[in-house]
Amino acid sequence: MRRGNLGRNCRRGAVLIAFSLLCSCNEDPFGPDSRELAGGYGLRRSDGSNQIALTIPNRSGAIFIDEIGWREPFIIARTSGSDNWEAMDTAHARRVSITDHERKSDHNYQSIQTEPVESAWAKLSRRKPLW
Repeated sequence: MRRGNLGRNCRRGAVLIAFSLLCSCNEDPFGPDSRELAGGYGLRRSDGSNQIALTIPNRSGAIFIDEIGWREPFIIARTSGSDNWEAMDTAHARRVSITDHERKSDHNYQSIQTEPVESAWAKLSRRKPLW
């Protein structure tokens, strides 16, 4: 066997072994358990918990949420244990806290369907944002 063929076969074997190891892992090899929304916002599952937090661009912390909904360019999320909502305008990088009454009466938010965060989590891609 020529030296060039031997090297090519070794590389192919190494790639197949690496791929097999990645596929057999129980853990996600590509990072934390998170999903992208839009405009830098995302959802992240809390370690050792069933809670899901909304991550906010340019902030180190996150807020735990129970419900979420979106319609470009808006994302609305109800914080855990609260009647208030966080309303994000991803086109203008704005975030405000609103009451449930404001959510239902404001023309920007009233048509946004919300759902439990677990249901939304299942619909989102880990790698592809909504918009």
